[in-house]
Amino acid sequence: MARRQRAAWGSNEDAGNGRRRIRYWADLGDGRGYRRVSETVTGSRRDADLLLARRRVEHDSDAPVPTLRQAYEAWWLPEFEDAIERGEVKRNTLCTYTSRWRAHLEPAFGSRPVTDIRPLDVQAWLLGMTSNNAKQSIRLLSQVLDVCVRYEVLGANVAASRYRMPRDSARQPAGVLTMAERDRVLEELRGTCAYLPAVLAGVGSCRVGESLAASVAAGDVRAVESHGMTLAVVEIRRQQHHDGSIEESLKNRRSERPVVIPEPWSADVLAAPGPWLCDRGDGTPARPWAVKKEWEAALARLDMERIPFKNLRNSWRTISRWELGMPEDYVERMMGHGGKNVGEIHYDRPAAEQFADVVADAYVRYRAKVELPIRDK
Repeated sequence: MARRQRAAWGSNEDAGNGRRRIRYWADLGDGRGYRRVSETVTGSRRDADLLLARRRVEHDSDAPVPTLRQAYEAWWLPEFEDAIERGEVKRNTLCTYTSRWRAHLEPAFGSRPVTDIRPLDVQAWLLGMTSNNAKQSIRLLSQVLDVCVRYEVLGANVAASRYRMPRDSARQPAGVLTMAERDRVLEELRGTCAYLPAVLAGVGSCRVGESLAASVAAGDVRAVESHGMTLAVVEIRRQQHHDGSIEESLKNRRSERPVVIPEPWSADVLAAPGPWLCDRGDGTPARPWAVKKEWEAALARLDMERIPFKNLRNSWRTISRWELGMPEDYVERMMGHGGKNVGEIHYDRPAAEQFADVVADAYVRYRAKVELPIRDK
């Protein structure tokens, strides 16, 4: 096989019999436009390199340099979507990159030719972001510029350099709700599109995307009796992305699990007509932006601290461990984690029934202690 040497501009490979083949992009003025050109050189590799250098002087300015937006839309995006189709990456990764593109890359560099993006500009841009946004944004910029290098419209990828990254914010993380606060918000959300998603997240441990993708029609919801209580079991099998698309897989294998909703909220879950548990009334599931809008409005009406909807899941964990006293291993497994000692738990019955027993027992004991009656269904 001929050995190919990659140069900063064009390529130089062995063609056999004392010959070399150089390839480069150029507009030769023959009416065929900017295209891939090949020449054969009789001589050494150095002879071919010298000719390639001369051709670069002649044609280096021929390339129609794309803007970063053009490179992103015409080259990077189709390649990434192909990778999704091949199962190499998850669609939610594209959703994350799309969000970073719109928020950070496009405003800063979208209209700029890729050859005009300078390291000094990249450094200043990164320091204006949070640590997490900076890491994801520089990764996306590097991938787009890599495609430009591969297509030989860019000599080097400036995003591949090592940059000083912003430090994590010293702010305290957004808070979590107590059980009383959670219950107040749930009552305030009743009758809105955010009510059942909030129940699944704040009472059942669901991630945001998981809370919007349970299907009544697919048999994800059923009733379980335990400790004199009717609980709703919701099988978590899929997730909704930021763009509203549904993916029939989750973050990892352990994320596929049953979540258990106790009374009084179980009655509302079991009464959902479908086809989606969190249906909008037109046969499609509630969307993240609509849920966020209702959530923020409810917090404002209650004059409560504005915390992200996703923190309901963290609130569930705190409530379950410290207010309800559930065993840590069960809490971790119900969240879709492994748990420290999960290997020591032997499941003699399906996980749903065992989870239901743990949840029902915790609520019965808690309500007996605080003399909190179960609301009439």
